[in-house]
Amino acid sequence: MLTQHGEKMAAQMLMEYNEDNPGDGFVLLQTDDPVIQLFNSYQIWFDWVQKHGYDKKEFKDYEDAYNEFRLKYDGDARYYNSLLNDPVAALRGDTVISFYTPYKMMLKHMTGELIHKCNNPFGELITKRNAPGFKDANDAFTEFVKAYHDQGNYMLLPHREMNPDRYRYSQDRIDKSLYECFPGGKLAKYFGICPKAQIENLTEWVKSQNLEFMFENSIIEKEKIIPFNKNNPYVPYTKMTKEELQEFIDNAVAFIARRTGIIVNHSVLIDIAHRQPS
Repeated sequence: MLTQHGEKMAAQMLMEYNEDNPGDGFVLLQTDDPVIQLFNSYQIWFDWVQKHGYDKKEFKDYEDAYNEFRLKYDGDARYYNSLLNDPVAALRGDTVISFYTPYKMMLKHMTGELIHKCNNPFGELITKRNAPGFKDANDAFTEFVKAYHDQGNYMLLPHREMNPDRYRYSQDRIDKSLYECFPGGKLAKYFGICPKAQIENLTEWVKSQNLEFMFENSIIEKEKIIPFNKNNPYVPYTKMTKEELQEFIDNAVAFIARRTGIIVNHSVLIDIAHRQPS
């Protein structure tokens, strides 16, 4: 059972990538700052693409290589491959609450700059870690970054194809994702064809992923979802105020901590049960 703390997992992935890919491209920074470590880990993808000359528009041409890359250096797939020893299932792994989109909007509030991830800004962000405005945004996200690679921030999707649709329709935030999973929602198709099957399969999936506490009294109904923004539920990141972003991130940190505890306790109970004499 993999119960390594998220910060240690991130550092381990960085070290292994550095050892596996020697050369002038990727630079592993020796730091205990979790924010810089996360920026450094984002650089892995850009370094790998550049080193191999891959074109994102021609993804099918290197899909097998990308799958192998994910299993080794992408936190969610790596975690589930270690846990399940099943690469196919592990590739259904996903991050419950992604970092960069809400961070980008907080950075805009603090600095006035809109910095897109696709432009590989992470060297610049590392350099400006403590610059005016940047430091405020980074400090606001530090606790979230520390928990980012914890078990509580990983989940197995019912279908791998749901991954890009999750971002498209919910920006990889779990409260809006759950909202879109119910019949009539943009993600409902991944749980069946008819509403009855969708409800049944969604309920089973929510339980399997330890997400019941996202619902009032653990009643798995659309109206019972507990949104991360109380007064403005499901507001897009792009329309959040600075205070709403902070509210969301504070609740995200609490969510990851609670879910990690549930997963670890559940694992301990299973381990104890397996050790009981027959």
